[in-house]
Amino acid sequence: MGKAKKLKTHRNKTNPTGLMDVNELIEQGLGGSEKSGTPVEAIVEQLESAVTEEKICGLQSLATICQGEINVGELVGNNVIRIASSLLVDPDKSVRHATAGALRNVSVVSVELCEFMVDQDVLTPLLALLTRYPSNGQWTPTFDKNMQNQMDEHSDTFLQAVNLLWNLCESTSDALNAFNQSQLLENFVTFLNYNVYGLEIAIAVAQCLLVVSEDNASSWRVLANHGSELTSLLAIDVVDNSSLMLRTLAAAIIGNVPVLLNSHTSQVLICVSKTLETNHRSALGNLTSMLPLEPQKDVVDLEVTDDVVFDEETEAQSHQRRRKADLPSEGELEVRNVGRLLQAQRIAAEILTNICSSEDDWQSEGNENDDNGGSDAESVYDYDTNTLNESVENTDKVPVEVLEAIKSLALVEKLWQKAQPVAENVYQILVESEQGTLKKLDGMRISAMLCLHNLCNNISTEDLGGPAAVYNVWIDLGQQVFQGERNEKLLEASTSLMRAALEHLRKSPELFQQMTENDLQLMLNGVTGCEDVEIRANWLRMLGILGCLLPESHVKAIIDFVLNTCANEEDVWVLAEALDSMMDIFADNDWHSIMHELGMIAKCKQLDRIMREKLKRDKRQLGDRFPAVSTVRTNLSRFCKYLETELKNFKPNMES
Repeated sequence: MGKAKKLKTHRNKTNPTGLMDVNELIEQGLGGSEKSGTPVEAIVEQLESAVTEEKICGLQSLATICQGEINVGELVGNNVIRIASSLLVDPDKSVRHATAGALRNVSVVSVELCEFMVDQDVLTPLLALLTRYPSNGQWTPTFDKNMQNQMDEHSDTFLQAVNLLWNLCESTSDALNAFNQSQLLENFVTFLNYNVYGLEIAIAVAQCLLVVSEDNASSWRVLANHGSELTSLLAIDVVDNSSLMLRTLAAAIIGNVPVLLNSHTSQVLICVSKTLETNHRSALGNLTSMLPLEPQKDVVDLEVTDDVVFDEETEAQSHQRRRKADLPSEGELEVRNVGRLLQAQRIAAEILTNICSSEDDWQSEGNENDDNGGSDAESVYDYDTNTLNESVENTDKVPVEVLEAIKSLALVEKLWQKAQPVAENVYQILVESEQGTLKKLDGMRISAMLCLHNLCNNISTEDLGGPAAVYNVWIDLGQQVFQGERNEKLLEASTSLMRAALEHLRKSPELFQQMTENDLQLMLNGVTGCEDVEIRANWLRMLGILGCLLPESHVKAIIDFVLNTCANEEDVWVLAEALDSMMDIFADNDWHSIMHELGMIAKCKQLDRIMREKLKRDKRQLGDRFPAVSTVRTNLSRFCKYLETELKNFKPNMES
């Protein structure tokens, strides 16, 4: 089975809106230079105005206009990002505030747009702005109890700027390198003091530190000197989901710094357990009960006009007006509250995944975006001498301290609860009213499944609860999958976990005695109707394992299906997975009659030729998967010779 990679403990922000890549927009010439009177051109005019209110009006428009393909293209083509970035250090504090908020909004559109922002040198003024906030007590936020405890404008500017930096560092190594050189890290640690700076700033800073501490040795040297500040956050008295989020983020940062994790593994695991204990279903139920009743805000008109009237407002009055307009409703506050719970639980699952992934396992992963590794075939099996491949080792591969915590804290059970789908009525309300929360829910479930997948790779069957418990997980997942899982990434995580669980059942064929032809056909249909290569490979792997567990009639159907599927498979890696799984079936039984009846010698020789051609054609695209795929092709050649040897003296039973 493919090794499980260490997970990045932050969201995957790649093109969440489904917009075109920035480079694609540039190539298609969607910039606004050839258009007159466009909203973006009006924004540029306002940003370059000497009038403060004009600048702020342009920045507010910029904050809302990057939600369509044409608008993004115009942002790229009109130099608006570079112009706006310079306003991060504008003499007027309200302009700085509006700029930080607008650029933060732009940065969440896609990774490509973040890269473009860095190319436009947004980091120079951004880092200059952040250095204006000293950590020696000269600046502390003030909170207005009459405005939902909102912080003052100067402090909120810092909050928006930190979120912008977080997005940029998450998206591009250039931003991370610039942060490393800025010497801001020492200051950032002090801003984790939520009693002084409030939970909003502490959470934003912690999220940024989590990103910059991933595989960043220069950050480790600084953070290692602040272990007491970070570990103190593990003892936060959790009163709401914001404090829960901060505590979990602190655990994740500690988990990123090897010297801190080695000293505080037990505390981190206890924090993970506590985070996973919170009932997210109850929170989602409460949220969805109020969502249909929540009044919808008016859609912002993106058209920029010149006839904005401010009625002789003072600057203070204008600021107060904008603040009141921006106050979140009760429903929006609850959305944020539940979102933080789901994010915290996702991060908790990822912390455990990383703790249980050795550095060697992680570095051996082929593709950074591939959670399922390469082919299982990591050695050449000599079928000429009938050397048989062994099933995966059923031993614990994690430190004793971690294993004992996993068992005593019931982490497998808690993760399994997080992996379950929510009630259908709750799901439908989220689909219709709150897609953002739905994405966070899906992300949490995916992380829980990937963590369980990782545990399946690293702890024994008994420590997972025994064969019967693992079998029940496999069955439950199968029912969820065949009931029509609607999210492709969830389906990939589900089938990956099914595959990992099935590996533990190789020595428990008695559990599959009730499996019928209809049950098997469901799996065959799953392969046939699947376009995603990762999911298809998972199905084919599972078929190979089942071929080692089921009676001959089922085995024949599986081998026949795999042979036919391989003949039409375009992806060489999936082809290798399928063939490797098929060869596994012959490890414990020669199945001579099946070999003969299916004409396997000719079919396998033909597949050998096909695979040789595909491997030669796709060698460059395979990357680090190439050695594993090449090994399968070598095995297949030997398997063909093995088939010829076995059938040479075989006499088929001709009785009816």
